[in-house]
Amino acid sequence: MRKTCFDLVVGIDLDNTIIRYDRIFLREARLRGLVPERFVGTKREVRDRIRLLPDGEIHWQRLQAHAYGPAIKQAVAADGTIDFVQMLRSRGATVSIISHKTAFSSFSASSVNLRDAARDWLRASGILAANHVPEEHLYFEDTRGDKIARIVELRCTHFIDDLEEVFDDPAFPADVERMLFATTATVPHSRYPTYASFREIADVLFAD
Repeated sequence: MRKTCFDLVVGIDLDNTIIRYDRIFLREARLRGLVPERFVGTKREVRDRIRLLPDGEIHWQRLQAHAYGPAIKQAVAADGTIDFVQMLRSRGATVSIISHKTAFSSFSASSVNLRDAARDWLRASGILAANHVPEEHLYFEDTRGDKIARIVELRCTHFIDDLEEVFDDPAFPADVERMLFATTATVPHSRYPTYASFREIADVLFAD
């Protein structure tokens, strides 16, 4: 018998969780000379390498602004995203996307509105749709604190994010199950359950 979860309220982060930028980050980091030409790695590994450079955090922020704005059309959805959302919805769960994303980046010369770019990408991918994630269930927040406040307001039972620092924040509600999303599932020394795919998360949420 199919398990229903009408009390399940799942919040999902957007950047590097639903939207995958790994290939963009790697290509642009090589082109900008921020990593060696033969360097290979995920977004997390590219970020960690760049942060070792002088002014590394500034370089990383500029790279993010490019990926999230002008280059977002080249991004791809994490494998199984739509199937995961469909499964949640079909079993009575509530699904929301909650993103810490300002409209514009101070590290970019581009005039691209990052929220509009992300919304357009979600629509084009079919994720933002009445039968998947409704428009009114997409939230953009200016700060991490606002993002966490939204998680509390929506009474999420689970939250999926690729950043440990979100879960580490003292304001993050203790009664929300933290689910760390990493496509390699190899986050060193993580204190949180880590999942390499939405399929793995579904297996946990709908375990008999």
